[in-house]
Amino acid sequence: MAGRFSHFRNIGIAVAIVGLAFWAQAPARAEGTARIQQADGTVNTYHNVKIKIVQKTLTMTSPDGKGTLMIYRAACSYQGDILACLPTGTTLIQGGTVNPIKLVSGTVYANMTGEPHNLAMSSTKVPAHGILMSLKTQRGTYVTLSGTLDEVKQ
Repeated sequence: MAGRFSHFRNIGIAVAIVGLAFWAQAPARAEGTARIQQADGTVNTYHNVKIKIVQKTLTMTSPDGKGTLMIYRAACSYQGDILACLPTGTTLIQGGTVNPIKLVSGTVYANMTGEPHNLAMSSTKVPAHGILMSLKTQRGTYVTLSGTLDEVKQ
């Protein structure tokens, strides 16, 4: 896999998503779905997650607004029309505390266009203006996210 991502460079995710600038600001629709599986097997699924890219940071906020996962640093490269990013800086804000999250692995795919596109060598489609994400933390928690961006600001 190292060869597949050999052209990555360390840049903020929003800088790499310059192609989204034409959106200015999309109406809030909260169409994201997040699934969190703890190391003990406990699974929580959250619908209506708000997904935003603001000031070089990708944020995912729970429907009740009480938890926000932030990706503030990533190595990104285009794979055709899809932007593929490897997150390197992640934080969870919950219950009034800010906790850095140590990642073992993870990928964020962003579709910059107004049409759905397949991931490279896959039948998986990323929706128009959409995000697909999968993370594994050092504690063994898996986080997946799919949906469309609610807001983009540079």
